[in-house]
Amino acid sequence: MNGQTWKVIRAGAGRTRIRVLRAGAGAGPYLWPSVGEYPVYDDYLYHAMLEDEARNRLFRDAIAREAARKTVVELGCGPDLLWSGFAAESGAARVYAVESDPDSARRAAEAADSQPYDIQVLAGEASSVTLPERADLCVAELVGNIGGAEGMAAVMADARSRHLKPGGRVIPSYVSTRVAAISLTDLLDGRFSVRSEYCDYVEDVLRAAGCLFDLRFCVGGLGRDALRTTDAVIEELRFDEGATTFPRARLEVLSPGRVDGLLLWLGMRCADGQPLLDSLDTVTNWLPVYVPFASGDPIEVEAGDVIEVECLTKPALDGVHPDYWFTGELSRAGRAVRPLSAESRYAGGPFRASFLHQALFEAPPVANPKEA
Repeated sequence: MNGQTWKVIRAGAGRTRIRVLRAGAGAGPYLWPSVGEYPVYDDYLYHAMLEDEARNRLFRDAIAREAARKTVVELGCGPDLLWSGFAAESGAARVYAVESDPDSARRAAEAADSQPYDIQVLAGEASSVTLPERADLCVAELVGNIGGAEGMAAVMADARSRHLKPGGRVIPSYVSTRVAAISLTDLLDGRFSVRSEYCDYVEDVLRAAGCLFDLRFCVGGLGRDALRTTDAVIEELRFDEGATTFPRARLEVLSPGRVDGLLLWLGMRCADGQPLLDSLDTVTNWLPVYVPFASGDPIEVEAGDVIEVECLTKPALDGVHPDYWFTGELSRAGRAVRPLSAESRYAGGPFRASFLHQALFEAPPVANPKEA
């Protein structure tokens, strides 16, 4: 296609090529790999989070309310100790900062040494480190583009059993995922490709997973005018209560057209009384995730049609990050028209099973039977 080329991608024993949008080939909606679930953070990604004022404002407000005279633990502090440092500035008695990436933990320890506060950095996974004492407050910015995708439900269940005092508070207190149906084919005008500057992150995610598979893609540059249906909550995580629920979503088609998948986006509140951050309505690093229907071709819909969909999650092989499955049906005038299904895995599973991934990735070469 004009304005597109190919780039070789390798992961584990697999090799393929991804379709690349050449620099300057066009603006508008774009595809971005969902990177937050994986250990692929670099200085660019950390800087983008530091500059995310929509997110940062909510965290600062909640920490300023809760941290004074408390023992605070931050899970996933990164190299900059952003929230650990702010908790200390807000009058926390002691702060423990946990970071799994060795280089980020080293840099965080250096940052802690340069501050006049009691901040102790512990290197390792949140599920394996042991704090010197239990904390009153846990700060964990482990929120995904799909709310629970970074495994925060599993991490916080462990934190409540080992790191927090009974009744300990969590920031953020509430995370949800909203869903609507869209036609990505129409939004991208059938031109499925990834901007050249994002291709390395695609390869980083696949390498972190250890294989080629149908990784999650976000869609940037969208607003509510992209939605073909009404929207609804499909995932809710209430961390102060330790509860996760998956409401059945009822989506009504707004106008005639077609749909080919689900758009999922984040809602987050760090403390009671705060406004809800809606990542579809807000300029933030959390981008909505697109999950294609298994049916492949776009589905024609009429105004008033109803799509009902529910979500099921199961832990991925690492026991922390969830895989997502969506099932439902399209109905017209109260009569079921066709079943719908979609899936979004953390790692593993099929490769090039969806129409999106078939369009983006070249089929791997077939091995010579004599060499197999």
